[in-house]
Amino acid sequence: MNCNSGGRDHIATYVERQVVDWCRQIFGFPATSSGIVTSGTSMGTLIAFTVARNAKSPDDIRRHGLACLTKKLVGYTSSEGHCCLAKSFEMLGLGRDALRTVPADATGRMDTAALAHMVEADLAEGFQPFLVSGSAGTVNTGAIDDLDAIADLCERYGLWMHVDGAFGGLAILAPEFRASLAAISRADSIAFDFHKWLHVPYDAGCVLIKDEEAHRNAFSARREYLAALQQGLAGGDPWYCEYGPELSRGFRALKIWFTIKAYGIERLAQSIAVQLPAGPMLGELVRARTTLSCSRTSR
Repeated sequence: MNCNSGGRDHIATYVERQVVDWCRQIFGFPATSSGIVTSGTSMGTLIAFTVARNAKSPDDIRRHGLACLTKKLVGYTSSEGHCCLAKSFEMLGLGRDALRTVPADATGRMDTAALAHMVEADLAEGFQPFLVSGSAGTVNTGAIDDLDAIADLCERYGLWMHVDGAFGGLAILAPEFRASLAAISRADSIAFDFHKWLHVPYDAGCVLIKDEEAHRNAFSARREYLAALQQGLAGGDPWYCEYGPELSRGFRALKIWFTIKAYGIERLAQSIAVQLPAGPMLGELVRARTTLSCSRTSR
């Protein structure tokens, strides 16, 4: 119960690998992709953005830092995007201004036409666009960005596509949302939480990265005291310390494993489906309240 999940060949490593594999299946990521259990989506976002920054940089940014860049890296997210996105840009040394804010349309979704215009404008100015972060359920309204359109744009311009799935990503388990979230499988990374719609106790999040090699290259720093062996406790390559900033990690995966094993994905999906009507119901109550207030004011 007091094991270090940063690496080595013991039960915690195998439990976390199983949890990550279940997540791959949920979101349609390939078996070759990588993932790591985190404290939440904020840490998952920082990990994903680090991998994206390094993978899209023309030089060895781990060795030389941002000074090696000849063009300023810029990324994009909706005006409805979570604050952890800008915070990640700050911590990565890119600066808050490097994360462009794309306007949202009347439904609260990212305006993809405006996104394309902003990418073209930055290219013309000599910047290097490298990432777009779409939302699978925004904080304010639960809006789901047009992930297919974002994926098409990212393919066209060679950009890293990230999905913030903290609030709504796991709605992909509900049949009525499966189609609108299916394009998550086209993303390069997704960060999401178990401690929201999967009912796992805090804290429990995850990030999946489609390019395992890029993921490991962004964090691996094995010294002689972390040397791997073929067998024994020093076996079990690769270690989870190679997929994130932490060498010391608690056994977060255990409570996730128990939740999924105890209830099963189908029952958890049913729980999500039961809660889905609450959103439209709340919307109707707000509209009724607004109409009533306006009526009283007019008198």
